[in-house]
Amino acid sequence: MQFLLDENISQSFLKRLRICGFTTIHILDVGLGGMDDETILAFANQKKLIIITHDKDFGHLVRFPVAKHYGVILLRFRNQHSDNVFPYLLDFIQNHSNLKSRLVIMNEFGFRIV
Repeated sequence: MQFLLDENISQSFLKRLRICGFTTIHILDVGLGGMDDETILAFANQKKLIIITHDKDFGHLVRFPVAKHYGVILLRFRNQHSDNVFPYLLDFIQNHSNLKSRLVIMNEFGFRIV
């Protein structure tokens, strides 16, 4: 799996995911900082990247139907600090290999896949 980290995701996620062997790009590194969600989604689709974000807009199924994107992991933790969220995220992606065209909503209590 390959990931695109939204600008609201800490750069420490980039390093940690790469250390774990995942191809990971941060949108700030490809000039997409401040771009609208549609532009980010189009880039992710073109490059076949799963978006990791805290942005609830990506969970809007009417605006972004799952059949029209490569994949989104929406992190909705009460404590969004990377040290808190990363272990949950890593465990999830190590145990779920087919996330293409899926919306995953995660929090400290579990996850839901749409």
